Amino acid sequence: MMIAKLESIAHTQNALSYCEQGGEIIYSNQCLGNSKDIYLQMLENNAFNDRCSKQTFHIKIRIAPEDKGKLNTQNWIDIANSYANKIGFQDNPFAVYIHEEGSDSKREHIHIVASKIKSDNLAVSDSYTHYQNMDFCREIEEKYNLRRVDRVLEKIKNNEAFQSSDKRIQPLKEKIFKAIDSSDTMEDLIFLLKIEKIKVKISRGIGFTDEKGVYFKGSSIDRKLSLKGIEKLLSYEHQQNQQLEQNTEQSTEKFNSDLIFDTVNNLIENNSDSNDFEEDTKKRKRPKKRKGI
Repeated sequence: MMIAKLESIAHTQNALSYCEQGGEIIYSNQCLGNSKDIYLQMLENNAFNDRCSKQTFHIKIRIAPEDKGKLNTQNWIDIANSYANKIGFQDNPFAVYIHEEGSDSKREHIHIVASKIKSDNLAVSDSYTHYQNMDFCREIEEKYNLRRVDRVLEKIKNNEAFQSSDKRIQPLKEKIFKAIDSSDTMEDLIFLLKIEKIKVKISRGIGFTDEKGVYFKGSSIDRKLSLKGIEKLLSYEHQQNQQLEQNTEQSTEKFNSDLIFDTVNNLIENNSDSNDFEEDTKKRKRPKKRKGI
C-alpha cells in the first residue's frame, strides 16, 4: 500500500535542508541548484503573496516494505510529476528528493518540497487533499503493480493512556504526537521537534526536553511515547492502519451527508406536491354564488 502525506508549512528552508542532507535531489521544476539556491528562488516566487502564511507544501510518498526495489529513479520522478498535477502545483517551483531506509540500498520513499504560490500569485488549495491522496495512491499502485489493500477498517488495540497532573506535559505531548503524524522515520521526528525547540535524547529509551529546558522521559508523558512505542507509531503498518481508519470514517461522513441531503430534498418535494394538491382542491370546491331573493 502506498502512503502519501501532504502538509502546508512555513519552514521552507529547514525542509529543503533536511531533504538534501538525508538524500539526493533527483528532479526540480522551475528551480535549480542546492537547497539554499532553491529556497531563494522559491522566496522570490512567493514574494507577491503576503496573505498565505504557509506558502510551501512538504509531501512524503512511501511504498510498502515488500515493494522496495520495484521502482527506479525515473519511476519516482514520474510519480512526483503525476502528484504535482493531481494537487495543482505542476507549474510552480518544486524539488524532489529520494531517501533510503534501512541498511539496504533499495530506495523506498521521496520528499517533495513545493511552492504553493502560482504565477497569478494565488495559492494552491490544500483542502480535501486527503481524498486526492487516497485516489492518487490507488492509481499508482495499479499502474506499477504495487501492493494493494481493500478499503476496510482494521481494528487497532488502543494502549492505556497515562494521565499526568503536570500542566507542562499536555502541550509537549500534543506537539510530539503532531510531529509523529507527519513523520515516517525517527530522523523526521527529531527534525520536526527541533523546529518546535524540543530536543530528543535516545539511549536505552527516549526522552524529550521542552523549550524551557525541562526533561521528561517519553513513557512519563504517555505510554505510547516509549522508544518502542514511537517506533511502532512510525512503522509502515501503523500508518497503513491509520490511513485505512481515516478512509472509512470519511467515507461514512460522506454517506451520512448525502443521506441527509436526499432526505431533506425529498421532504421539500413532497411538501411542494402536497401544497399543489391543496391549491387544486380549493379551486375545485369554490362555493356557488347565491341568487338574490
